[in-house]
Amino acid sequence: MIDRRELPVEALAVDTVQSREQAWLGDASDQRLAASIATDGLLQDIIVRPVDQVELGEEKGGNWTRDSDPEYAIVAGSRRYYAAMEAGYETVPCKVVRADDLDAAWTSLIENTDRRELSEQEIANQLQLIYELVRPLDDPDTCPDCGTPVAGEDELLNHCEQTDCKPPGGSQQGPPAPSTTGTDNDASADASVGPASRFSTEHQALEYLAYRFLGRTDGSAISIVEGHLRTAELPPILQSLFKTPDDRSEQERRALRNYGIDAHARLGSGEGKSGTSREIVKLHETVESEVESDAVTPTDAVLETVGSLRFEEMSEQELRRTLREFRHDVTAELERAESAAEQRAVFQETLHKRADDLAETYEEVQPERPFKKVDVLGPDTQQHSRWHVQAMRQRDISGHGELVRELYQERLETLAEEQGWD
Repeated sequence: MIDRRELPVEALAVDTVQSREQAWLGDASDQRLAASIATDGLLQDIIVRPVDQVELGEEKGGNWTRDSDPEYAIVAGSRRYYAAMEAGYETVPCKVVRADDLDAAWTSLIENTDRRELSEQEIANQLQLIYELVRPLDDPDTCPDCGTPVAGEDELLNHCEQTDCKPPGGSQQGPPAPSTTGTDNDASADASVGPASRFSTEHQALEYLAYRFLGRTDGSAISIVEGHLRTAELPPILQSLFKTPDDRSEQERRALRNYGIDAHARLGSGEGKSGTSREIVKLHETVESEVESDAVTPTDAVLETVGSLRFEEMSEQELRRTLREFRHDVTAELERAESAAEQRAVFQETLHKRADDLAETYEEVQPERPFKKVDVLGPDTQQHSRWHVQAMRQRDISGHGELVRELYQERLETLAEEQGWD
């Protein structure tokens, strides 16, 4: 039976595991919600749990947002809570659930994703929080099937490949414990991905996150989750690249502007795709592993790169490709640098050359050519026009028709070779 109560606003505080970094901004969107609640009422219950079930940050007053000691922690609905107070509510309808930190973290992620879109930064940090709750604390030292001693997860998996022992993984563990949060999103109860507790291997934990977050456990799903976890390991200022502009602090906006980055733009698509964040992480890791710290710091290198190589007209796909190509270029060039000073010079030279080439390309594109019979303002058309200009420059061709004929002939020859045409 679901326990619904009308609770006073002063008895509530935002839970330590809720997924929104800032529940209330007071911006136009938040004010519209407050006006709607004032007019139509609070149509959706706020999901709360007793504070005695909060384990993370449970010390008195440690992470609560109100001065008084709360009785209930808001798992999901913190934005509606603040909007209701803005609309003058003294009590709010709540659904009281029994939930440990793990169930509460999942409820907050799912409930908020279904409502106002979370940024990649918020998704990454919430998945990191959940991962820390379920990951193994120690490497496995024996095979759970036969008891053979092993030195860590890699050796355990290798042992299972060479024997009849079953490899550890969610599919071998049975369905997880049903959610105790009382939410409407309990499809995970039918999953075959481990019990919702600490797992014996990291792979099990990743499978569990992939299933609960994406509904599947294939390699692509696990890769997406790993991408988010790596994003969560970035320094805070780099994570701010993936925040919505309104969620950035004034200090973050100022830092981004100092590197020529538009503080009103957001990188990444959200929705668990992590394409751009994956390239940011790889660039950060490359600089961290291959460049001496007194040459250029990884954080400065990433911010300088984004500020130099991102153009307003760029699509997300173009930015990812540009970052990837620059990373490959600078990695190759760094092989000839021996000192920190040389590394710094190589990094700057490679970055400036790439930025100059991009600037020249963007400046030369004429929106009405060569695709003048289609939507010239569409992002795909702009992208194709830039590629057209780049191809003309590389081939030293001045006429559009000449380039089209040359590309057409090359494509026919490629098709003939692939299909075995005479």
